[in-house]
Amino acid sequence: MKMSINFKTLGLLAILSINNLVSAQGDPNFRQNQLNVLQLNPAQAGAGVNSEIICYAANQWINMPGAPKTYLTSANFNVLNNFGIGATVMGDQYGPVNMSKGEINLAYHLKLNEKWKLGVGMKMGVTYTTVNLGELTIIDPNDPYMVGTLRSGINWNAGFGGLLYSKRFYLGYSMPNVSKTSFLNHDMTLFVDTKYGHIAYIGGTVPLSEKVELRPNLVYRQIKGTPLNVEANTIFTFDKKFDFGLTFQYNASVGAIAGMQIRDYLYLGYAYSYPISQLNRVTMQSHEIALRYRFLNKCERTTNPRYFI
Repeated sequence: MKMSINFKTLGLLAILSINNLVSAQGDPNFRQNQLNVLQLNPAQAGAGVNSEIICYAANQWINMPGAPKTYLTSANFNVLNNFGIGATVMGDQYGPVNMSKGEINLAYHLKLNEKWKLGVGMKMGVTYTTVNLGELTIIDPNDPYMVGTLRSGINWNAGFGGLLYSKRFYLGYSMPNVSKTSFLNHDMTLFVDTKYGHIAYIGGTVPLSEKVELRPNLVYRQIKGTPLNVEANTIFTFDKKFDFGLTFQYNASVGAIAGMQIRDYLYLGYAYSYPISQLNRVTMQSHEIALRYRFLNKCERTTNPRYFI
């Protein structure tokens, strides 16, 4: 009986492991990183010129049963040009796994000279995760260990990060999770370890002409027990109004990114991904859409430096 329990529990935790594979420390890694900077690094709070609110929705691996769906709202406020405050509320569903999260980010930005700034930040948050075992197809329907619902209760989380940036360049590092996921009714520490992951990224803006800019970025995510996760994006900006680019995730997907500055204060972004792994046997596409509202001064247009988008 012990062998059977361990095998089925391992199958269940494989689902959680996959979820962590596509989610850096429980945070889904979106293709439009430039619109989800708080998911990368708490030091991004207040790093942009303007304060902003972003609503984001992602529907991944369409037509595959139990495919991930994520909804997120974040607010990023620049306070007195030196301090940043950010907040994120997110809901994530993957198969039988449901996760809700809320986080607060605080950052301080030190002016090193006329060109460079150094930001340091930390975050605190709470996460609540459930796994509905009844949604799984199991070998033995009478197995008492595979019925009911796993519940994490309120799990507290903290993270920190640093950011070096100028008008045309940025380099960031973060450890987004220094706590671990636990469940109230089962000890899963042998299988689930979301503690001490790392995110590093680099990017910048290269003017190609008076109206065209190139904005490449590279993101590396390391999670214990998961394959290499590296993503490269190349985005072209035309007349500071239209964005178009390509995205590549190593051994995972390729895709396209598009965006439009609808108003000086309103931006609409979209991303499409096609899996290049064995997932393309069951699904051919993932979609993400984002809406950003920026708080501008009365006579201000979006001509400020675009540090991250």
